[in-house]
Amino acid sequence: MVRRHTQKKYEYGQVLPLILLVMVVIIAMVALILDGGDVMANRRTAQAAADAGALAGSQRACTGFSDAKTVAEAYAAKNGATTATATVIGTSVTVDVLVENPSFFGNIFGQDTLTASATASAGCYGVSGKSVVPLAWRCLPPDGIGPYNPDYGCKMQTLSWKDELQPLLEGQTVEISNFTGTHVSDYYMSGTNIIDSYGSTRPPEQIYIVITDDKICFEDSGDPNDIICDIDGDGKRDIKTGGDRGWLYLTADTSNISDWVDDGPHPNINLEPHVWLSGKSGVETDVYIKMENSGFAGAVVLIPIYNTYCENSPLVDPACIAAAHASPPWPLFTSLDDFSEMKNQSPYYHIVAFAPFYVSCVDKQGNCPGYQYAVSMDPNLDKKSPVIEGYFISDFDVQPDMDQGCVFDIGNCVISLSN
Repeated sequence: MVRRHTQKKYEYGQVLPLILLVMVVIIAMVALILDGGDVMANRRTAQAAADAGALAGSQRACTGFSDAKTVAEAYAAKNGATTATATVIGTSVTVDVLVENPSFFGNIFGQDTLTASATASAGCYGVSGKSVVPLAWRCLPPDGIGPYNPDYGCKMQTLSWKDELQPLLEGQTVEISNFTGTHVSDYYMSGTNIIDSYGSTRPPEQIYIVITDDKICFEDSGDPNDIICDIDGDGKRDIKTGGDRGWLYLTADTSNISDWVDDGPHPNINLEPHVWLSGKSGVETDVYIKMENSGFAGAVVLIPIYNTYCENSPLVDPACIAAAHASPPWPLFTSLDDFSEMKNQSPYYHIVAFAPFYVSCVDKQGNCPGYQYAVSMDPNLDKKSPVIEGYFISDFDVQPDMDQGCVFDIGNCVISLSN
């Protein structure tokens, strides 16, 4: 009996090690849950900060500013990075970030801080695809300081694809400024055209009209018989008709310009800025007819944008190159232009971008609401002139082509993460 009593006496203390072991396990689990959760949150924060910094920096580099590194690091810090280091090469920006915060239980095991790192790269790219119309639109120098004033761009106003045009196409009404500048009107879609809910025939002020005849703006000529394009007097042209564009051979092996709007196979095209293309003067009625018959109304296309053209080949006339790269007004360009797609035919156009354009109406007899409104303002316009009209658009998700760089952005390049 005495022996049994002695055994139980010594068994009482064996519970303490088990309790200590369980406490250590519980503390470790709590530390894993709390600090492990913080580590995962830090990783997400680090990647988001790196992405934001790379995109912001590339946007600055793509628009010709020299502060891309500073902007990239600042945006990463605003998005939670403890430290951020940006590297800028051309229009490509890489951002490395660290996110740190004190550990909750980790310091028990000698881990005072929790750290996560991330890297992101972004660049300024051209676009992929073949939805290019064989029409060049002229990029005019802006009325501001620097190569491009964001309020004017190349004298093109845009509708927001995500906030204005896409909701209209989905059957919603949206508020868009009209020509009067005195109130905001609600607009809705009638087919492919934007209609003022107040019953007015006036289209939104951003409409652009492309016609074959050389109808110029009063702002260009001062002739009171010409159309007033800046209707609301804000310095930007609200209604733009021809004269600042021409027909293009998009590749050197293009035999007929209208082939680009056929349903058949198209020639391949490198969508790069600083490429010289040959053009053609005169009326290309086939283009209008094929665009109308192929259902281009309601489609988004890319319009080549040029900043200068020459009657002589730029290969033999150095003045053409000088005009195309004069800085200012254009951003400094030190690389070589691409002459490989020129035909032996003038005029020669220097392409600087490809702009997304929503085609609201195509008609070979001028039966489009924007053009008819222009006719109501200027009866001298031919009421039955062939017409393409629509809206340059912003924030349209054009698919980037990672193999095609975009030297500078006038609102038409694609800023995209590359990793």
